[in-house]
Amino acid sequence: MIQLQMLSKGYTERKKVLDQISLTLKKGEFVYVLGGTGAGKSTLLRMLATEELPSEGSLSLFGYDLAKVNGSTLQAIRRSIGYVPQNVRLISDFSVFENVALGVSLAGSRVLRAEVRSKIYELLDRLSLMNLRDTPASKLSGGEAQRVAIARALARGPELLIADEPTGAQDFQNTWNVMDLLQRANISGTTMVLATHDREIVRKLRKRCAILSHGKIMIEEALCSL
Repeated sequence: MIQLQMLSKGYTERKKVLDQISLTLKKGEFVYVLGGTGAGKSTLLRMLATEELPSEGSLSLFGYDLAKVNGSTLQAIRRSIGYVPQNVRLISDFSVFENVALGVSLAGSRVLRAEVRSKIYELLDRLSLMNLRDTPASKLSGGEAQRVAIARALARGPELLIADEPTGAQDFQNTWNVMDLLQRANISGTTMVLATHDREIVRKLRKRCAILSHGKIMIEEALCSL
């Protein structure tokens, strides 16, 4: 599913954010990416989401080397990925429902099948967003906007979901609502890569961990309990 081989990323000649990272993830795995500020977590996730390419080494998704794929193959890969970045990207004058619907079809919410609408409503309900479904994104709090981004990523039923601190703006109840949804998606077959600083989540939901430090994977464990 995911293979990183001697992957490095640098934005200047002098310093590499990631330095010769190697990691393999199988279909259906759930992996935490851990590390302090500046460790390279967000950079790694942006590359997994196909937003950036490595400076050196190789990155393969679904068996395709991203440096060698053509445009149509890259688009097909992207359609199989759900991505929740730290800087939530919602369309400010679209409603909550419309923003989530964009994760399913660029054609817009008016052409959605009934079962797709039902799935979106279920996601909104589980994320305590149903009462906001007609609210413009510009009116949302940071935590609400983050949950909309999570619903949008899940609505398409991705094969791979990449989430960068998806509970960072959530209170206790919403944190565990989010994690319950992510676990359910993983149980249903979605491969999950989640960057987090929340040690309570890592302790309670023990999964495989990749711990970054100074641009390298310092510890990789089958099960991580901090």
